[in-house]
Amino acid sequence: MFAQVAGGTDPLWYLITMFIWIAFIFLLQDFQMWRYLSQVSGFLTYLGQLLNTASANVLSALEKAKKRDVQRQQLESTLKRMVDFAVIEPTSLDPSGIVPKYKHILNTYQSTYEGEIGKIVEDGVAVKNLATAVEALRYMNFIYKVVDHYYKTAKRYKAFYLVIQLTMLLPLLKELTDTVNEAVSSFIKGIPIGDSAGPLVAYNVLSQCSAVKYYHDVKDTVVAECDYQGRRVYVVKARGPGSTVGRLDEAVEYVFNTLKATPKYIITVDAALRLEGEKTGEVAEGVGVAMGGVGVEKFNIETYATKYNVPLYAYLIKMRQSEALTTMTSEIYNAVQLTTKRVLEFIVNNVGVGESVLLVGVGNTVGVGQPEAA
Repeated sequence: MFAQVAGGTDPLWYLITMFIWIAFIFLLQDFQMWRYLSQVSGFLTYLGQLLNTASANVLSALEKAKKRDVQRQQLESTLKRMVDFAVIEPTSLDPSGIVPKYKHILNTYQSTYEGEIGKIVEDGVAVKNLATAVEALRYMNFIYKVVDHYYKTAKRYKAFYLVIQLTMLLPLLKELTDTVNEAVSSFIKGIPIGDSAGPLVAYNVLSQCSAVKYYHDVKDTVVAECDYQGRRVYVVKARGPGSTVGRLDEAVEYVFNTLKATPKYIITVDAALRLEGEKTGEVAEGVGVAMGGVGVEKFNIETYATKYNVPLYAYLIKMRQSEALTTMTSEIYNAVQLTTKRVLEFIVNNVGVGESVLLVGVGNTVGVGQPEAA
């Protein structure tokens, strides 16, 4: 019989308890590691199912829009190649010439993507929409590969803090992948998304103008010249209703160099990510070029504005990223109408009769065409 220690505790039970606590301390990190890995594994399973469903939807849309002589095997082969397509950034060893390099690579990327889809799809608008849908699918696939890479790396090397960081990002990644999945459906259907707010404002302004004249010399982009209450208005937007963001910087250059215009202002309208404390549909005004993306077109427009000493004015329509990539909501549509009204008021109040102004509707013009010329 073991002797009782002070306080009446059995020494054997005391040793067992201490051993359990020590083992628990050493194994706690392993238990946490297992729990975090299981969460990431569950997300990968969910994302894989989402990716399979989106791939099936895109393949079905390609099947409906394909040329008569295209076989399903060719559709599947093309889809697989484009989903795994890679874009290699230019070297930045010489930063003075990096903007033209980015411009060249981005143009090549867009032409290649649309060219591959154009080989199997006949209708031009469908080519634009389905090419963007495949791009969204490619983005989803990239997210899956990156998360899977870090999951397997953390599991292989038992990298505790790596898997913790990955777990912390899961809510954001889930929202992002759900958004991209919805975007795939929106592009397949060819309906306006939140990011179409800028082009829709440009459309509305053109609808209010008279004597509209179009120039189609810039690829995937429309340059329009019209009259609004005695003011000459130049409107630039991506050419709809197919999904494209156009080449807005080239269109701005076209207005200055080819049309020999001397606008008093350059006005840009674009969707902008809102803060959590802001409401979707809020409209903010500012100075500068309202434009996201890599920054190549923004850089070029700023360069032209500086060269010709033209003030830059901007309108920002606030929304979440998920709202920018999915079907346009009523709040964003109402904000577009309000922005149109404010742009026209700005033109009347700040541009004199006989003077000109340049309006650039920035964003993806899916589902947003151009009004008929008067």
